[in-house]
Amino acid sequence: LHWVPAARWERPGPVTGLLVFDVLLLTAMLHVTGGPHNPFTFFYLVHVALAAVVLPAKGSAAVAAACVAGYGLLFVGLDVRWRPGDDVCGVGPGMPLSMHLRGMLVAFGLSAACITFFAGRLQAALKRQAEELAKARLMAASNERFAAMATLAAGAAHELGTPLGTIAIAAGELVRNARQCGGSAEVVEDADLIREESVRCRAILDRLQAQTGDAVRRVDVTEVVAGVVRRFPASRVQVPTIEAGLELEAPPEALGQALSSLVKNALDASPADAVVHMEVRRVGDRVEFVVEDRGAGLDPAARSHAGEPFFTTKPAGQGMGLGLFLVRLLAQRLDGGFRLESLEQGGTRAILSLPGGSGRPLGM
Repeated sequence: LHWVPAARWERPGPVTGLLVFDVLLLTAMLHVTGGPHNPFTFFYLVHVALAAVVLPAKGSAAVAAACVAGYGLLFVGLDVRWRPGDDVCGVGPGMPLSMHLRGMLVAFGLSAACITFFAGRLQAALKRQAEELAKARLMAASNERFAAMATLAAGAAHELGTPLGTIAIAAGELVRNARQCGGSAEVVEDADLIREESVRCRAILDRLQAQTGDAVRRVDVTEVVAGVVRRFPASRVQVPTIEAGLELEAPPEALGQALSSLVKNALDASPADAVVHMEVRRVGDRVEFVVEDRGAGLDPAARSHAGEPFFTTKPAGQGMGLGLFLVRLLAQRLDGGFRLESLEQGGTRAILSLPGGSGRPLGM
C-alpha cells in the first residue's frame, strides 16, 4: 500500500471513483444472487473501511453513501413488507424475515456512519501527529545547527582574540611612531583606521562570546531596538515610536544580532542616501519586527533560498549568507516566524514575528 499516502492527501479523486465503481459492481452481483437475502452484503463494509483508511473525509463519506445506496437498491422490486399473519420464519421471537432485512439495512447504515466518522477522526489525529513529529525533527535539526554555529563562533572568537589584540597594539605603536617621526598624514590615518577596525572586530567577537550563554529571558523591546540602532548611522535608520512597556521572552543578544543583520542587509541593498525603515508592532499575542529597504528587491528564486546557510546575493567578499540563516534559527527556536515580502514600489520587507510571552499580556 505504498500508494496510500499519496492517494489520501494528494489525489483522492481516482481512488474514490474506483471504489464507487466497485460498489456498483458488488450491488449488481448481489442483486442477481438473492438481493438483501445474500449474506455477502456485508462486503459493503470492506469498501467503507478501506475508504475510511485511504481517502480523506469527503471521499470516505461519498463511498459510505454509495454503499448504503447500493444496499438500499437491493430492495428494489422485492416486496419485504410485513403483513399480519406472515410467517416468522424462525428469525427471532415474533420477528418476520422482512423486518429483519430492513433492520439489517438500518444497522448497516449506522455501522458505515460510525466507521467513517471514527476512522476519519483517527486518520486526522495520525496526520496531526505526523506533522508535529516532522516539526519536532525540523526543530531538532535547527537546534543542532544552531549549536554548531555557536560552537564555531565561540572557537573563532577565542582564536582571533589574540591576533586582533596584537594588531591593535601594533597599530597604536605605528601611529605613535609616525607622529613622533613626522610621518605623513596618510600613514597616520591608515594606522588609526587599522586600530579602529581591530577594536570593532574585538567588539563583534565579544558579542559572539556573549551569545554562547545567552538565555531566554524577558526583555524590553525598546532597549533592544535602541541598542541595534546605535550600531548604525542615525540618519540611515528610521524607527517610529515603540509602544511603551512592550516586552517579550527572548535571548537579548541573539535578538539584537538578528535585528542588526536585518538592518545591515537593508542598508546594503538600499542606495547610499536611502533611509531604512524599521517598525515594531504588536499583532495579537505576537511582536513583529518589520524592516524595509529601498533596494531592487529579490526575485522569486532568491526569495525562496534566502535564509539558507551560505546563500547570499551580495558580491563576493561582502557577505557569507549567515545573517538571515541566524534570523530563521532564532525564529524557529522561539516558535516564531520569518518571511520576506516584495514591495510594490521596489525593495524588500523582512518580518520577524516572535511570541510575546508565556500567557501574560505584553508589558505586564
